[in-house]
Amino acid sequence: MYEFAPVLGSAVDRGIRPVLRFMHVTLGLSPDQVTWAAFWVSAAAAAVFATGRVVLGLVLMAVGQLLDALDGGIARQFGLVSAAGHRLDTWLDRASEIAIFLGCAVGGLVSLRLAVLASVAVLLLTTIVDRSKLDPGVKRFALYFGIWAPYQLIFSIIFIVNLAAYVVGLLVIDCRFQRDMDALGGDLNTVASRAARLEIP
Repeated sequence: MYEFAPVLGSAVDRGIRPVLRFMHVTLGLSPDQVTWAAFWVSAAAAAVFATGRVVLGLVLMAVGQLLDALDGGIARQFGLVSAAGHRLDTWLDRASEIAIFLGCAVGGLVSLRLAVLASVAVLLLTTIVDRSKLDPGVKRFALYFGIWAPYQLIFSIIFIVNLAAYVVGLLVIDCRFQRDMDALGGDLNTVASRAARLEIP
């Protein structure tokens, strides 16, 4: 959850260290188990949103996000960080968000078209975020503002922000690639040609 703000993540981990110890040492829960628990609570939130009960849906969603914050904390505190765990956390986060977005559509809070567009924008951003390191975080959290603003507006913002972050992220990746090519002294064809010449005995 704090991959792009490690200092904040470390500070939060220190603050909730007793909770992390209780969950991992006392209850014997692994980070992956907590990740799955967060997903199932979020799926329950989606089902509640589908019935039109917004407040209860938001409460369950908050519980799911709290659990989602704890899985990474356990992994960091007990040296259990892994690429596989990161992938599981990322994809279950996306599955949770899409389920909640669709639940909101079924519950009549937003049009299905807008919920799908927001989901697609979030998924597009996810495909490059590890390389671009750019994630505005405007996903499930934005739904809490539905208490004060129409969900049509909120989902429009989720769609626009994530799509814009995807486009900007692509530009960031391209600029970094070009910078690396410049550092090697030429364009991709030049670098490939030099590499080919080096392989010739």
